[in-house]
Amino acid sequence: MDALRPEPLQTARLSEALSDVAGWWSKVHGLAVHVATTGTARPMTPEAEFALLRTAQEALANVARHAYATRVGVTLSYLEHEVALDVRDDGKGFDPAGLEAGTATDGGSLPPARGGGIGLTIMRQRVEGLSGTLQIESEPGAGTGISARVPTLPAGSHP
Repeated sequence: MDALRPEPLQTARLSEALSDVAGWWSKVHGLAVHVATTGTARPMTPEAEFALLRTAQEALANVARHAYATRVGVTLSYLEHEVALDVRDDGKGFDPAGLEAGTATDGGSLPPARGGGIGLTIMRQRVEGLSGTLQIESEPGAGTGISARVPTLPAGSHP
């Protein structure tokens, strides 16, 4: 499994890997990403780290493709029994129900390459496969928030 881990996680903690990903994304897209980590780092499985990092990458890719945002933030929060990743933007937003119906915020069809929100579906499957949750909050004109939560390991455990 370690051979399949994303490059940033091979040498860094998740918070550092998220900062690296956000820094790269900012350089490529010319928009600063505010990254914050809260709480005391707790152990989690490599699969959980991978899922959260990939969720952040996909959420940022969606911001670049669709949001027309002027502000983007990534927050990693270590809570008592779970780790939460939130990616928020102030972009154009969308109607999440429209993804299930295959329509974009403007009522048009989503491009075939997006597969009607396939990136969001993969994020959800990856997180829920770890007994986690993925919430999508958005509405046209009001930005988007993606929140992924995965359980931490029991106290005293190590990945």
